[in-house]
Amino acid sequence: MKTIHTKINPMKTFFLFFTLALISTSGIAQSELNPLNSTPYIEVTGEGEMEVIPDQIFLHFTLKERYDGKKKLNIEDLEKKMKQHLKVNDFDLSKLSLADADADYVTIKRKNKDVLASKDYVLEVGTTNELADTWEILDEIDVLNAYIERVDHTKMEAFKKEVKIKAIQAAKDKASYLLEAVGQNVGPALFIQERENYGQPYAKNIRVRGMAELQDVAATEASEPAISFQKIKLTYKVFARFAIN
Repeated sequence: MKTIHTKINPMKTFFLFFTLALISTSGIAQSELNPLNSTPYIEVTGEGEMEVIPDQIFLHFTLKERYDGKKKLNIEDLEKKMKQHLKVNDFDLSKLSLADADADYVTIKRKNKDVLASKDYVLEVGTTNELADTWEILDEIDVLNAYIERVDHTKMEAFKKEVKIKAIQAAKDKASYLLEAVGQNVGPALFIQERENYGQPYAKNIRVRGMAELQDVAATEASEPAISFQKIKLTYKVFARFAIN
């Protein structure tokens, strides 16, 4: 029976052990360097909310050529009349624009006898009183399809920032009182994830509620306070992870 002798190369053995040790050390180092893996933590959510009264109301409407008896009222004359009425009532014409900036106007066929032009506009007003005045003016010149397209606020970005700060502060406060209940303290933030939600659930009700308030405003005497528009609700949430000290 022959005995097989295996010769071990000491250099290869050293290299193998060195490599394994290096991998092990590297893994430990990465674990120590990454606080998400090595630090005890608490995970919480925070929420911030704010209600804002809009100071920008965008009214969408259409001017369309029509006949007054045999006389045709063309789009240029209707537009001129509209602008004159708005200017006389101290409206800022710079806040009047075409709904589609790329299109001057569209044409609509009428009983194959003529082609009637129409234009869609958007007018920005700041209060419901201005909206009521605008409605009366537009009614005088017989505009079509007038409705409130959207509402906004001139300081919306600043309000969003404020709500975000509230949400993060709420998350830290929650982590703090939860840890205090078990005799521990909240440490620095390890992870923060935005969960932004700025939908406008009020948009579908703009026509109904907006026009109802508009009628109320029109019937209100000038000495009475203006009725505020439906508020915009901002909601912002964060998911946060804080170290436990």
